[in-house]
Amino acid sequence: MARPAAGWSGWPQYPGPVSLTLRQRNRLAAVQRITDTAMALFDARGYSEVTVEEIAQAAGVSPRTFYRYFGTKEGLFTTDVYAAVGAGPELLAGLVDPDDLPGTLERVVAFLAGGDDGEGDGDGDGDGASDGDGGAWRGMRYVLAEPAVRAAVYAAGDAMCDRLAELLRSRGTEPTRARVVARTFWFGVYFGALEQWHLDGRVRPVGEYVRAGLAALRGPFDGPATAPPPG
Repeated sequence: MARPAAGWSGWPQYPGPVSLTLRQRNRLAAVQRITDTAMALFDARGYSEVTVEEIAQAAGVSPRTFYRYFGTKEGLFTTDVYAAVGAGPELLAGLVDPDDLPGTLERVVAFLAGGDDGEGDGDGDGDGASDGDGGAWRGMRYVLAEPAVRAAVYAAGDAMCDRLAELLRSRGTEPTRARVVARTFWFGVYFGALEQWHLDGRVRPVGEYVRAGLAALRGPFDGPATAPPPG
């Protein structure tokens, strides 16, 4: 099973196992190398201190190749890596089931974690990352700390929500409900879980945070439904 490149915090457009040609596998390896190199440079020097040209040089590619795959530096956090290497959705066994969004979200997290159900990689760090690459959520600190990255990821999230809402509407869901459901699962559960996972120091698997977020949808409040009167 191929994995998305490490570094961005988002949900891939076409999650699932893939069957790639040799050329696509080589391209995916290049995308992975560029992203891992970029994250290492950001960790060492800070996001704003690293240029695209420096990333490309360290990764052994030309700036033109970087821009072809990612478009901008922020694209490291938002790019659909399968689309970037020329893999269409027909190559993927989709995991998205609009009739089971909670299950879909858990399957996507397991896929991003490398097929281990979001339970980590056995290295004791609890991040679901495969040893040596930092995992699919390695760049979450920059999403939280860098306004340009956060804006790009939020824009990508908006587009993701629009696609999901359209899918739900096409299956008969009322438009307002479709939009609210889509944004609740993306920004509320998935992104909120990632934020808390990072703020807690990445000591537990992401999947645990996602399941806690899903549980909140089933019973969001333990206290009273309305605020008590003043005094």
